[in-house]
Amino acid sequence: MSEFVKRKVIIVDRTAPSLQEGLRAHGYDCETRTDLTYEDFCKMDDDLDGLVIRSRFRVDAPLIDTKRHLRFIVRLGSGVENIDTEYAERHGITCMSTPEGNAQSVAEHALGMLMAALRHIARADHEVRDGAWRREANKGRELASQRIGIIGYGHTGPAFARILKNFGCELFVYDKFRTDITDTFVQVSSIEEIQEKCNVISLHINYLPENHHLVNEDFLTKVQDGVILLNTCRGSVVDTAAVARAVESGRVGCAALDVLEYESVRLKIPPKEEWDQPLTALSQLDNVILTPHIAGQTFEAEQRHADIALQKILNLKA
Repeated sequence: MSEFVKRKVIIVDRTAPSLQEGLRAHGYDCETRTDLTYEDFCKMDDDLDGLVIRSRFRVDAPLIDTKRHLRFIVRLGSGVENIDTEYAERHGITCMSTPEGNAQSVAEHALGMLMAALRHIARADHEVRDGAWRREANKGRELASQRIGIIGYGHTGPAFARILKNFGCELFVYDKFRTDITDTFVQVSSIEEIQEKCNVISLHINYLPENHHLVNEDFLTKVQDGVILLNTCRGSVVDTAAVARAVESGRVGCAALDVLEYESVRLKIPPKEEWDQPLTALSQLDNVILTPHIAGQTFEAEQRHADIALQKILNLKA
């Protein structure tokens, strides 16, 4: 009888403990090392069956070459920009992600940002703290009066739409990869129709090279005056300088951004003293809401990511 050999998996980012526990219960030798650097990982023994990562470091070809026995890579969350999936898959490595895990969290954050924009919550808060009591100047709008365009209808787009349908607003959706949208509470549209008709545009797309600066100067010349722009997907789909100019001119009534194109592979931005002019200008505008890539960061999403990752790993053929 051949000796049973446990397959080895390393988790390099924080996740719910149940992922490691579940893998061990199913015969994996699993370790969590959130202190590892790119260089540390490359120097590890070439005995790994799987890697579970969020944004600890870039998984590129040189790193993959140091782990010839790797069978799978799981990216906790949505988007696999930090993984050279094409190279990995050419070498027989299955690449997976868990975009389903934080769809509800992102949708709720987008709703919060939209409500803050419609009702001037952040600005009014700052004004009251400064002693100003400007009721008329902060008169807002109700959600039911809005036409909302959702660009990207994979996981977070539908979750956002399901929340919004209860408020009575009109919903227009576009996804170039889907021809099977059957939700009766949305109108399948083109980007052009969304630009023409919508008071609110919310971005829910993955980063692909063709999506780089999708929202640019030309895009913004075609939207309604005073449009609210929400971005909870990837920073690089928005041209920061173009958005800052559009907010200054009033073409964009409010930009609510949870992500910025300045983010590194670790999802961090440079220190403030290193900010360039567009980012500095954006940060100084009253009609801009900025949060630090936290739309998907909830305790519930962390648990779902772990549960989904475990099931996807177990579903792999031995």
